[in-house]
Amino acid sequence: MSYRVLAVWIVATVSLCAQVDFSVRHAPGTRVSLADDYRPDPVQRADGGSIATAPFWSSYWLDSDQLTDRSKTPAPPARLLKQDPGRVSEWAKKTHGLESVIISTDHAVLVLFVDPMAAKHFSRQDLDGLRAHFPGKLGRTLTRPQVAHLLALRYLRLEAQWRRLICLDPAAKPHLPAKLPGHFGALGRSELYLFAKKEPYMEFGRHFFGGAGANASYWYHSETETVIGAFHAEGLKPAEMLARFDHLVAHDLVYQFRSFYHYVPAWIPHGIAHYFARRNKAVRNTYVIVGSPAKEHAAGWRWDPDGKRSGWEREARTLVRKGQSRPLLELGREHEYQQLHPRIHVQAWSMVDYMVAVSRSGFRTFLDEIMTKGEDESMLEVQQRAFMKGYGVNMVEFEKHWKAWVLRNKIRKRGRR
Repeated sequence: MSYRVLAVWIVATVSLCAQVDFSVRHAPGTRVSLADDYRPDPVQRADGGSIATAPFWSSYWLDSDQLTDRSKTPAPPARLLKQDPGRVSEWAKKTHGLESVIISTDHAVLVLFVDPMAAKHFSRQDLDGLRAHFPGKLGRTLTRPQVAHLLALRYLRLEAQWRRLICLDPAAKPHLPAKLPGHFGALGRSELYLFAKKEPYMEFGRHFFGGAGANASYWYHSETETVIGAFHAEGLKPAEMLARFDHLVAHDLVYQFRSFYHYVPAWIPHGIAHYFARRNKAVRNTYVIVGSPAKEHAAGWRWDPDGKRSGWEREARTLVRKGQSRPLLELGREHEYQQLHPRIHVQAWSMVDYMVAVSRSGFRTFLDEIMTKGEDESMLEVQQRAFMKGYGVNMVEFEKHWKAWVLRNKIRKRGRR
């Protein structure tokens, strides 16, 4: 690169950054339109009722003889957990009597051990989309396969929101789509496992990986660049379960973006995961603790131990007003989830919410830089570079803007969360 070209690039970058307006008021990122117009490809049936085309492959359709050699769907999984898919299903059935529904999309495989759920917990749009999957009238209680298909449709909608957020859209202007092979840059489809109860989930972790986190776990297979996620829904109300599903999927999408080569600061994937969960349902019990807490956080590891609950916006303001938020220069060094005190999840969510509200293009640039972290580059170095390229300020300056926004942002009355 010549000096002349370098000088032009610097001027252009500064000019772009100067357009960032940090004074955004009362416009959190959760209100930014993301794929609100998205509709999955419809299920179409051939003569006789067999599947002609569908947005995903389903073991339910296979077992009920609705798939033929002419059916056009994403490919079924050739392997699960690096082994024959049947071994996973056989383990679940033999050990816990569980029946699974396995669903393949273009970019993920969902293995769902779910219970029936009341139809009232899903939107009318969700139920309308499900009717083509299950001809006939839907009952008040949805069957296990019906719940599984609704979660698969939810995954596709979350993926569409993610693509819109990071501008993986050839028609998106003024942003260019990221030129990434495969699944956002990764080689293998991710695998997501959902259990209705805790003990089958814990046994799954022990049996296949030697252990599992209390609520959720993530594993990474480096040879195929495959992210494997699992969680259970025991003790969660339906809205909380759906929000936690969104949380887990968002983690998966962040990890797959440009592949999971190096550690990134823990506040970023957690902040994005909360952002996605709370876009769809503003319930409080969406955060997931992975592993055990660091010693300095053990005493306060339970969130709201006295049963008190307050809105996330209000709690973010309390953190800033009382000086209890983590300085970004400290927070940005931590890549282990155990290092994040539960209340700091609120800070991570609030910062992501603000970043998207200030500049969606800036956020995409920021995340793109974070995920291209060099192997020998420190986490603080990559964050400084990402903030400068995405927002034209360093970490300290961004933190000042975020705190000012939190304190002046009017708290809305939205009821208990």
